[in-house]
Amino acid sequence: MALVLGAGNVTGLAPADCISQIFEHGRAAFLKLHPLHAPLRGVLHEALRPLVDAGLLAIVAGGVEVAKAALASPGLDHVHLTGGAAAFDAVVWGGRSRNASPVLAQSMTCELGNVTPWIIVPGRYASHELASQADMIAASIVNNTSFNCIATKLVVTARSWGQRDEFLALVQRRLAMQRPRPAWYPGSAESWESLAGETPPPDGTLPCVLRPGIDPVRDPQFVAREWFVPVAAEVPLEADSVESFCGRVHDLVGRLPGSLAASVTLPPALAAHDAARAEMLVEHLPFGVVAVNTWSALAYSLGSVPWGGFPGATLADPRSGIGFVHDPLLLPLVHNTVLRGPLAARPKPPWFPWHAHGSALAAGLLSMYGEFARGRSGLWQLARMVPAVLTG
Repeated sequence: MALVLGAGNVTGLAPADCISQIFEHGRAAFLKLHPLHAPLRGVLHEALRPLVDAGLLAIVAGGVEVAKAALASPGLDHVHLTGGAAAFDAVVWGGRSRNASPVLAQSMTCELGNVTPWIIVPGRYASHELASQADMIAASIVNNTSFNCIATKLVVTARSWGQRDEFLALVQRRLAMQRPRPAWYPGSAESWESLAGETPPPDGTLPCVLRPGIDPVRDPQFVAREWFVPVAAEVPLEADSVESFCGRVHDLVGRLPGSLAASVTLPPALAAHDAARAEMLVEHLPFGVVAVNTWSALAYSLGSVPWGGFPGATLADPRSGIGFVHDPLLLPLVHNTVLRGPLAARPKPPWFPWHAHGSALAAGLLSMYGEFARGRSGLWQLARMVPAVLTG
């Protein structure tokens, strides 16, 4: 049996982790929901009733004491955690130093988050390509108020890139157009104030902020740890060529906490040597998912792409986590995943927060999944969504 310790930021993570344990690893799952998701216990119980009725899944909600009791269960042989470093240390090390002996006797997999970079390889981009990539980055910051382990936290550019100012202006303009999101995650208002250097609005919301021209040495708070707030930093690197830029990127990401995911924007036309060097950058970035021209979250949303930190993590140095979830194809010896998308996405991705028909598409998806649950095809619901997708 596996104990699944659910995250508090996204409602679908914990059920997906349980499905991974049951169908990919052959373990029954005991799910402890994060206290924020306690009201969903009945909903999830009903949605996953076939697994509950088969004795493969049990769902409880609670805090630290519930987790401690579950960890002491005699039939437990595995723990899967989605959360932060503090939760990992409490479960594995009992809050003690990682140089001590672990208190956890069972095997463990985990996903612990990331300081997520989006790397812009310098080159010449068409106006519509630049705008599309700026929107991709802005959407990755706005989504879920940035309470995501793969929300973009660093936009990495070359200081000498001729389109840098234009690109940053596009990102900042898109962010400024978005209404501030509620600060619903515990401690997020205080974290936003620490990172943004401003007092948050009195209405309990958090504006999205991009701080340009950040030096990680002078402003180490931006790269020291993952922040669950809609604040990102642009880090311009001193580089006069694609070759030198890629080398400096490797130096930077090697110092970042985490190894979960990164995105890279590649120019459409590079000289042969520069194109080969940019591809080498993509192939050698030490992240579990590297997304080219798109947000790495799409890899998670597919459900069939192995998701987890870059291989090599240990209990003493877990980085973004140990092991993978979302491997229904049971792929052996997974190293990492490279996901590629177009420079200019057409039609507008429906997950963009400013999509004109986002609410209608969400309702349509819910209706389609309802049809699936009733044993029907859902094709009519799918067809009804096509105009909304194409005219967003």
